[in-house]
Amino acid sequence: MELVRVLASGGFGIVYLGRDHWLDRDVAVKEFLPTHLAGRGDDQRVELRTDADAAAFAQGLQSFIAEAKLLAHFSHPAIVKVHRFWEANGTGYMVMPYLRGPTLGQVRRSMTHPPTEEWLRSIMEPLMGALAALHAERVYHRDISPDNVLLADGGRPVLLDFGAARSIGSEQSHSPTAILKPRFAPIEQYAEATNLRQGPWTDIYSLGALIAYLLDGTAPPQSTARAIDDEMKPLQARRIADVSSTFLSAIDWALSVRPQDRPQSIAELRDALDGCAPVHTFPATIRQERPFVLPKVPERAGRPLLVALAGAALVFAVSPLAPGLSSGAPVREVVREAVREPLRNTSPVHASQKAEPKVAAVPNTILMPTTAASTSTSEGRVEPLDDGPDLRSSKPTPPPVKPAKKRKPRSAQFYAGTPAEQCSGRGFFLRSYCLQRACKAPAFRSSAQCAPYQSEARLAHY
Repeated sequence: MELVRVLASGGFGIVYLGRDHWLDRDVAVKEFLPTHLAGRGDDQRVELRTDADAAAFAQGLQSFIAEAKLLAHFSHPAIVKVHRFWEANGTGYMVMPYLRGPTLGQVRRSMTHPPTEEWLRSIMEPLMGALAALHAERVYHRDISPDNVLLADGGRPVLLDFGAARSIGSEQSHSPTAILKPRFAPIEQYAEATNLRQGPWTDIYSLGALIAYLLDGTAPPQSTARAIDDEMKPLQARRIADVSSTFLSAIDWALSVRPQDRPQSIAELRDALDGCAPVHTFPATIRQERPFVLPKVPERAGRPLLVALAGAALVFAVSPLAPGLSSGAPVREVVREAVREPLRNTSPVHASQKAEPKVAAVPNTILMPTTAASTSTSEGRVEPLDDGPDLRSSKPTPPPVKPAKKRKPRSAQFYAGTPAEQCSGRGFFLRSYCLQRACKAPAFRSSAQCAPYQSEARLAHY
């Protein structure tokens, strides 16, 4: 394996252009070299900067080996493949196909106008297929960004850099390590809480942020800031040429801050892109105008009681309909009987027995609808109504007027005893007023208790 030149370098490793002389092909060789923990010595070996970094370097190397084994397990056109892996020079190496082409970040920076929906779907479809294959094995990429998607072979997107990918099994209770790109990572990648689990919805948020970047040319705000004050304007509220409202709504759904508000699988995201997702699953920031419809009131067993109470009130308002009042019966008994009567027969009435209600017209009165020439008895029989008085010519009987209560004259006992005894039951504020009032009586004018109030009266007089 011959290393020709450096293709890219970062904080965790270097990617070389290599030549495989056995198979006579160009390859990409990735070397694990975290520059903050180690450097290259004189003999090309990777050496630790301090002994205190040994544990962190060993853990990073194990993650690098796990990435190589993970990529070797999958075979998908949009997932980079690993051909070989070995350890040497105090570190590890993996060999991958050499893919020629720009990254999505480079392509977007060269654009002068937002891309069309057709082009965006051509990018999303292979990536969604790759993510569906990963998620089926409970593996999540967790680092989807414009610089980690390469357009190879005439525009075929390929996911790169699986250094943050993790296989999250049900037996793992701890949260995965936080390796992320701030504007493309969902809020659960920042959290240590176990209730914010990572799953397919984690990659779906990053994919939505990637598409939002391709549309706007800038990445969305950080999810941590959006969780406090979401100032991001929904894509559906904008007018973007050559992009449908259905497509924008699906991306808005994928960009929901709360994990439970996003699509929970790639299949749900695909349905949303095709316009097959239910409307209520979209985030609350997308407000859709709907006509207001009054809810239907269900039939309840207690409704006859309400009807009976209303009928009793009407009986009280219309005296000709309440013969009990004219006979001198107490109003309480008439109302009680009116409430009790409908409850004796609450069996449902067949549709053939129903009739149009007829209302008698009486001026200045509230009338109670009755069925045409029929009424229900306590035994459940239907009998014709009596003719009764002519309601159109009868006048409502006014309610009995109670005689005015005569005011009793003041008792002479008011002046018995002393003023203090008369006002002993009064409160603090009313006691002074009571004493002043009692001292005006002739019987108490000579009382010593009234001297202060009489002097106050003389002062007020002058």
